[in-house]
Amino acid sequence: MIWWALGVLGVVLVALVVYDLLQTKRAILRIFPLVGHMRYLLEGIGPELRQYIVTSNDEERPFSRDERRWIYASAKGENNTFGFGSDNAQEHIPGYLIVRHSAFPLEPLPGEPRSASPDFTVPCAKVLGRSHGRRGAFRPASIVNVSAMSFGSLSGRAIEAIDRGAAEAHCLHNTGEGVSRSITAMVRTWSCR
Repeated sequence: MIWWALGVLGVVLVALVVYDLLQTKRAILRIFPLVGHMRYLLEGIGPELRQYIVTSNDEERPFSRDERRWIYASAKGENNTFGFGSDNAQEHIPGYLIVRHSAFPLEPLPGEPRSASPDFTVPCAKVLGRSHGRRGAFRPASIVNVSAMSFGSLSGRAIEAIDRGAAEAHCLHNTGEGVSRSITAMVRTWSCR
C-alpha cells in the first residue's frame, strides 16, 4: 500500500515539474520547478513570520518589502494600490507632517490667534493630475483631508455627516472605495435631496 501511495505522489510531482517548466507566467517556477513553490509559500506566510521573528516590511534595503510588492504588482499589471504609510512610525520621520487632535490643547503662544478662522486653509503643494496631463487637474484646497476607511459599516447618514464636515472644512473625502469625493460632488448630492 505504501508503494502505491509513493507512486501516486511521484506522478503528481512529475506532473507539477512538467507544468512548472511549460508555464510562462512565473520565471521562478520555470527556473526552479518544485522548489520555486516554497518561495511563494514562504512569501505568503511571510507577514506572520516577520511580525514575530525577523523584520518589518520597511527595514530591508535597498528596497523595502512594501516597495518590492508594489514593483512586482506593477510589472505584472496587477492592482498596485497599496498604502505606504499606515504601518510606519510616521511621527519619528523628519519633515513628515502629522496633524493630531487634542481634546485639551495648550494655550496659544504670544502672537498666535486665540481661535481658528473657519476660512483658514493650508493648500496642498501638489497639483493632482498635472504630472499625467489630466484635463481636470486641480490643487486641493487643504493638505488635511478625510482618510480612507471602511465605510461599509457606516450608515448613509453617517457618511453624509462626514461629507458635510469635509465640505465645511474645504477638504477631500476619500471613501476607501476607490473614490475621492470632491466638495462640489458632495454639495451636488445634498442639493438633489
